[in-house]
Amino acid sequence: MRRGTPSAVLFGQLLAMIRQVRTGVSMREVGDRIGAPVATISQVEKGQRALKEPKIKAWSHALEVEPGDLLELWWLSQGEVLVGDRRVFYAVAGERLGTDALSASIAKELVTRPDLEPIYRLAELMTTVLRRALPNAGIGVDPLYYEPLHVEEMEEGLTLTAHEEAEESRHWREFVPVPVIECYWGHTNGRRSAGFRHRFEVRVPMIERLQPVVRRRGAAVTAPELDELLRSLSGLERERVRGYVEAIIDQRGARLAAGGARA
Repeated sequence: MRRGTPSAVLFGQLLAMIRQVRTGVSMREVGDRIGAPVATISQVEKGQRALKEPKIKAWSHALEVEPGDLLELWWLSQGEVLVGDRRVFYAVAGERLGTDALSASIAKELVTRPDLEPIYRLAELMTTVLRRALPNAGIGVDPLYYEPLHVEEMEEGLTLTAHEEAEESRHWREFVPVPVIECYWGHTNGRRSAGFRHRFEVRVPMIERLQPVVRRRGAAVTAPELDELLRSLSGLERERVRGYVEAIIDQRGARLAAGGARA
């Protein structure tokens, strides 16, 4: 998972949902439980920082959910579903995503957009996990309904300009009714029949498989150039570079020692 991607944003929003519904604690308290600053928690929930798999266990403890459930959401947010003993990208999983009847509202959208069925099936798999993690909440999937770009002007009865009409037409053509995971919780007056007090929704974007990053070897830096770069850094930045260089030297020493031992 990479920061800033639709998958990172989706998983971050699911984390925010679990934090608010399951624990009701602040981002600062989650940070205290994990040992991270509140800024890091905020960045993860916004998708600006991608959570790596080794961190899942710590987050699950902080959010009071099963590590397996959080890990499954992490995989699903990247479009990976478990088939047997291997992960398969949802877009090519076919019937292995499930064949149960979808809700009437979803089925209505799929009449004109059958290509969207895989992403709705993926969203349904997410809700299955969320229902285990949030047993006291109401969770379901609905389509994203179209909202006009200039809805305020239309509600006021104003006439759109030719430019606004062209914008509206383009907005409609580009609109994709992706699934929305809706979560309701907090029974009013402590009675389920009274309904829910809070609502949280997460839009599930079209997820594309990430291509591996091809790292290219950069041009060699001369000693004078490196010295000039170091002079431009702050004291704290130089200290970080020093730690990185020391780690490289330690790794080199370990490899040389291992080579000598084998000899």
